[in-house]
Amino acid sequence: MDSTTKKRLKIVVYLFLALMAIFILRLYFLQVISGSLYAEEASESIVRTRTVLAPRGNIYDKNGKLLVKSVPVLAVAVDPRVVLQHEDVIKVLSEKLNIPYEDIVKKLQNSNIPYLDRVILKENIDYGSMIYLKENSNMLPGVEVIDIFSREYSYGSLASHILGYTGEINEDKLKTKKYSAGYEGGDQIGLTGIEAVYENVLKGIKGEITYEVDPMGRPVRIIEETSYTAGNDLYLTIDIELQKKVEEILHESVVEIRQNKLPGSDEYYKVTGGAVVVLGAKTGEVLAMASYPTFNPELFVGGISVSDWNYLNNPDNSYPLNNRAMMSFAPGSAFKVIPAYAGLSENIISEYSKINCGGVWYRLGEDFPKWCWKKSGHGSVDIRSAIKNSCDIYFYEIGYGLFLKLQNIEELLQKYARIFGFGAKTGIDLPYEDGGLVPDRQWKKEYFKNQVEHSVWYPGDTINMVIGQGYLLATPLQTAQAYSILANRGIKHTPYVVSETRDESGEISIDLSRNESENLNLNSNFMGIIEEGLCLAVSQGTASYAFRKFPLDEIPIAGKTGTSEVAGKQDYAWFASYGPVGNPEYVVVVMLEEAGSGGKVAAPVAEKIYRYLFNLN
Repeated sequence: MDSTTKKRLKIVVYLFLALMAIFILRLYFLQVISGSLYAEEASESIVRTRTVLAPRGNIYDKNGKLLVKSVPVLAVAVDPRVVLQHEDVIKVLSEKLNIPYEDIVKKLQNSNIPYLDRVILKENIDYGSMIYLKENSNMLPGVEVIDIFSREYSYGSLASHILGYTGEINEDKLKTKKYSAGYEGGDQIGLTGIEAVYENVLKGIKGEITYEVDPMGRPVRIIEETSYTAGNDLYLTIDIELQKKVEEILHESVVEIRQNKLPGSDEYYKVTGGAVVVLGAKTGEVLAMASYPTFNPELFVGGISVSDWNYLNNPDNSYPLNNRAMMSFAPGSAFKVIPAYAGLSENIISEYSKINCGGVWYRLGEDFPKWCWKKSGHGSVDIRSAIKNSCDIYFYEIGYGLFLKLQNIEELLQKYARIFGFGAKTGIDLPYEDGGLVPDRQWKKEYFKNQVEHSVWYPGDTINMVIGQGYLLATPLQTAQAYSILANRGIKHTPYVVSETRDESGEISIDLSRNESENLNLNSNFMGIIEEGLCLAVSQGTASYAFRKFPLDEIPIAGKTGTSEVAGKQDYAWFASYGPVGNPEYVVVVMLEEAGSGGKVAAPVAEKIYRYLFNLN
């Protein structure tokens, strides 16, 4: 062996020895010096705790029929921070769950925020997908198959505006006091309807599992387990069979009215929406509340799609999510019962005083004529016939008298409107109720503060308001409450939709039925006079054609039609009523947007509902 070869061999040996020394030193460092540190970290990470979701309480109608329930389903939950780092995992999830790759990435990126531990990627997965994901869990870091509870709707879209829907909690809500305890990212909460109002009753209490995991984070054994407590059940005042019938009548009426043209025009009625409220007259119970167009809350189960959300919020579809029963509109002549009572109470009119209606009214001056809806006039009318025929000029006289009394210092028309509940929320246990508007001097001054010439309250403002026009706004629910006050001779009930809650054993946990009522101390004689006029309106007046075949001699109905003008739109139709007169059981209010005359289209809807209520079909 020559000298050159020996030198090369020595170099190789020295390099080998140097590498061995480095390896030994590194091993010593890891095992001896750092061993205790890693052991401590390992002991800290070997235990994991997960919450176990609790089922939300079920929802029943007043007869015990199941409307909404929580059903156990399998779901795929993923840790967005982990899965986003593994493109191959996303591809597998896309294939097995039939979700586009880009959609998964987008959802995980939007959910990759500190407060969210995991995100539900898909609910109610099939058995084959579940088996595959569990068997290949070693190759799918950050992916879990878990048990969750999903909402199931027994009657589809029925009563959707009352029931509401659930959705995933967001970061802003987690920061609020209401959701500060017992909630975490990914939880489903009530967002609208009674799902939102009674969230604390429905939500239940989560369970908890503490388990040991291996170094790869896979569960090895359960250390401790606490069971969940299901949420309490709700029992509603709604009669789902009545609700079904009301929604059917409303929908069929809308379709039918759309086939008709405006008088003297080639334009068809649009009927962009409508609402019906049916109250228990003596209790304030909401027996049915329908809003058209409607939606199916099942769209929100597992997260609503972008296309469905866009559809529901497209103005061309008339906003199906809006509950029109609690939205404000000009009430038209359905409001005339208020000035009727105010006029009698303030001695502006008497029971038998008469006014001549010639079709036009000039009390505001020759330059400001006010017309009656019947241009030829109604002739000599008293309070009963004025209500019966909805004579505008009779009510102009009342409004003008109320304005002139004490120079309108007390704003008497506004005073009585508020007594009957207009201009304030009814207090119903549903969210997003509009309070309507009873305009007055102060409101107009503030509303037109940048237009001083329009900021003064004129006699004409009261004249417009007295027939349910001008700036006045009311909801169908407020109108129903006002007619309930009239039917009950001054007794006011707060409308409500939940009567009681029950726990898992079926025991009543909270009795929410409203036994309280408020006596407004109104004049029963005046209300009786108005009621007589309302009965005439149904039997002989503006609603008589709709009720021509109804057995009014056996079941007398008191009601008032209304046709309100809305700038830039077709007329809105109203009918407000209660019956049977003398022993009222029901209050029924109908409102139809851009549908024409209240007597022609809204009253027939109510007549069909009364036929169902009194089993006349």
